Amino acid sequence: MKKLLFFPVTVLSFFLFLTSCSKEDSRNPRILTPEIKAALEAAADSIFVLKDAPGMIALFSVEGEGDFMIRRGVSSLVTNEPIGLDNHFRIASNTKPFTGLVTLMLADEGKICLDSTISHYLPEYDIPNGHLITLRMLGNMTSGLFNYTDDTCIWNALIASSYTITFTPASLLEYAFSHPVKFEPGAMYDYCNTNTVLLGLLIEKITGKPAGDVIREKVLVPLGLHHTYWPHSTFLPAPYTHGYTKDYGGLEEATNWNPSWGFTAGALISTVPDLMIWARAMGEGELLSEKMKAERFNWVGDHYGFCIMKVADWVGHPGTMPGYNSHVMYNRVKKITMVLYVNMDTGFPVEYFSASFMKIFG
Repeated sequence: MKKLLFFPVTVLSFFLFLTSCSKEDSRNPRILTPEIKAALEAAADSIFVLKDAPGMIALFSVEGEGDFMIRRGVSSLVTNEPIGLDNHFRIASNTKPFTGLVTLMLADEGKICLDSTISHYLPEYDIPNGHLITLRMLGNMTSGLFNYTDDTCIWNALIASSYTITFTPASLLEYAFSHPVKFEPGAMYDYCNTNTVLLGLLIEKITGKPAGDVIREKVLVPLGLHHTYWPHSTFLPAPYTHGYTKDYGGLEEATNWNPSWGFTAGALISTVPDLMIWARAMGEGELLSEKMKAERFNWVGDHYGFCIMKVADWVGHPGTMPGYNSHVMYNRVKKITMVLYVNMDTGFPVEYFSASFMKIFG
């Protein structure tokens, strides 16, 4: 059975060709020209047929030029309802930048120190190498801890429960800590959901509140993200897009599979309009001091910062979980915002849409 990851590291190589330069008029030309829009539409058509997904939606915005939307297919294979712009969907690992932002805000407030070790704050979890792993290493994915979503036992448990089992954060750590560490802390980059679960537990320990409540209070409310939620059940708020997967046999609907295994690494629910606001705020480092902005955008291997990814001039994050595959990206040079998702995770279809769209923008 396929191992599900929020962010396939192999995708990084897929993006490396995106650094080609575009030919632009130096007199501040428009970006969303008719030619660019036609190219985006054509790319969406060809990839949609190639990846055979139920549906997709993409929204682009350029500062001073407005928005441009593309959508294909359906939200539900039963009703054939088109994907609505305001539909809710699971954003999976796009949760990570929210968790990272709250962590940096707590550092700004002097409540934590990024140079301190995670075992200093969470000694009760007996974290392998916890006395050596700093909070910064958790944020930039250099801890060396085992990624709990690489353990097939978690997926076997999910399947055996008919996708209803509730995982506690502590149980997720048990899966991770049952495996040896992969390398010495700080030695290299390795994408790992365990890191962001630990940051979530840190947030709860320091604030005395559930992580979802802290994210809402410190990020969602200040930024006006009124349709972004921490799940308190297995159901999505209406209206929502149905999610599908082919990874467990035939095509199955995964909309209401229990998302508790994501916790602060991937549990949030949102909408495209909310994520358009978030993409720009994330890319510009809003809500952070200059010192913490530097931490946010301090790139390891030229592609991963503090719970945020970089591809050429684009920053943001991908997200993948059963039924949903998304990208939330912001071009810091051209001020382009791009949010897109596909309501199927199999084969990471959004990666193909995203790479083609980025290439068109140059």
